[in-house]
Amino acid sequence: MEKKISRRGFIGASAVGFAGMTLAGLAGCSAPASSTDDLAATGKDGSGNTSAELPRDLDMYQIKDSIAEIEPITEFEAEESYDIVVVGAGTAGTLAVLTALDEGATVCCLQKESTPVAHGNGSAGIIRDASTDAGILRWMQSIRKMNNYRVNWDLFKFFTTNSGETLCWLDKKSEEAGYPASAHSAATVVTYDNGDVCALCTHNFGVKPENNGNLVKALCDMAEKQGAVFHYSTPGVQLVVDNGAVTGVIGKTSTGYIKVNANKAVIVATGDYQNNQAMVERFCPDVKDLARKQQNKTGDGHIMSIMAGGHMVNVGHAHMVHDADSAGNGFSPFPLLCLNANGERFMNEEMSMPTWNEGCRANINQDDPGVFVRLFDSNYPEYYPKAPAAEDMQMYIPGAQENPTGVYKDLIDTHVCDTLDELAEELRVPADALKKSVARWNELCEQGSDVDFGLAPENLHPIDTPPYWGIRQWVRVTAINGGVAVDGNYQAIDADNNPIPGLFVVGTTGGDLCGGPDWNMGSGVSCGHVMTSGRYATIYALNGNWEPSNPVSWDEVKDSYTDGMHDTAWVWQR
Repeated sequence: MEKKISRRGFIGASAVGFAGMTLAGLAGCSAPASSTDDLAATGKDGSGNTSAELPRDLDMYQIKDSIAEIEPITEFEAEESYDIVVVGAGTAGTLAVLTALDEGATVCCLQKESTPVAHGNGSAGIIRDASTDAGILRWMQSIRKMNNYRVNWDLFKFFTTNSGETLCWLDKKSEEAGYPASAHSAATVVTYDNGDVCALCTHNFGVKPENNGNLVKALCDMAEKQGAVFHYSTPGVQLVVDNGAVTGVIGKTSTGYIKVNANKAVIVATGDYQNNQAMVERFCPDVKDLARKQQNKTGDGHIMSIMAGGHMVNVGHAHMVHDADSAGNGFSPFPLLCLNANGERFMNEEMSMPTWNEGCRANINQDDPGVFVRLFDSNYPEYYPKAPAAEDMQMYIPGAQENPTGVYKDLIDTHVCDTLDELAEELRVPADALKKSVARWNELCEQGSDVDFGLAPENLHPIDTPPYWGIRQWVRVTAINGGVAVDGNYQAIDADNNPIPGLFVVGTTGGDLCGGPDWNMGSGVSCGHVMTSGRYATIYALNGNWEPSNPVSWDEVKDSYTDGMHDTAWVWQR
């Protein structure tokens, strides 16, 4: 399947330059929303009636790409009241809903889509009862190092303190919902030479395409039976603010607006903003030319929160840019020969999947810079003994299996051929260029020195023994992990860093757990931090602390954590 994608296919009309077009600022720096530019001078609907002043982090291009509304909404077809109102029935929002029920609160969830939507395949948590304090801190420091020391320490402590209980609690809740974890693992536990331990444990919920998406659907069904109210196909479009406090959400139905009051707090969990091209160009420009894995993530929660007094974290948001579909994660840690879509080598291959996109920045002469190929030969078990066996890779080879399981069939793109010409054809790379690059690679292997890109000599392995293997990789944006600025409880903060009463922003919508630029957490921490923020922000909103009313202990679930599952995608960086 041809995976090259035209930039126009995902950039759209909003990609026109908007530098300098911010229409208003925060207090002391604001101006009326007016400009000679037609878009900036009009409302979202082009009516010319916009009277609102925009904070410094917003402009009309961003709002145009979103469904959030900036004009005050005053007429409603219905009004409801609950203790907690959640915006978004995804990985974070679903756990917020269930937690509110656990705490004895009434709860309502507004969901943009017609069904719950979530991504990923499991989560991770730090089991404090099985760890040492020093071991946890040493692990945290290793993660800080991997992320250029830009990790938000307060949010990281939030994760390490609360993620273990979230993991255990979710084990129980998923069983109750009839969708238990399919695998549990303690293989990611870190034990240091002096005996310090960081017990990072993981669990998964099925295999592709049955994953966290099916999990949250089961959890939402259970929550609804237990009293939670869900309004599907009803996106939140505006927050209700009273004297600086957020007191509710306005949802948009097919026939009008509904006002949902929050007696305790609003939990915004609308996902990232990857499908709002103007926001991407403003806050995460590194990925502006890459294709996106998700749909309908248009920054609605961010815009609503900013209009309610919040602001975005510093520019340079951490991006998660992956391809675990073409060949799985089995080969991702290994420095295989990399060629761009034109058949030319373009980077030092000592990068694991989370940072492939940095090498792809050189691919400016192709439609999608995220497309490249990786090559090796039939001697690979000798060179990479921890790589998957050939028989375990059949599910990733188009046509090798009639109904492969555990993959997205239209995204698999691994090939095995007897000749380099045949391989080039299947990889859709010019054969002459590919063969020339392989010949040069073999020369470097023979001389034992990479004088082109500086790959370490021990990683130079010739490609000279058929059959030849090739993976056509397509790195796309999985998530953008930077959003609305929050404090250490995921409560939104204003321009003076004061908490905004009643407003919590969780998951990928809130905070900057990893200050980036590349998301290097691994081993389930990505979904783990999303789930933990949804659960414990709700606990804090209701109780003023991190103490759940019905915690689940490690002793209740630990016997399940016995298998050897391990995430290899980040191994090369450690």
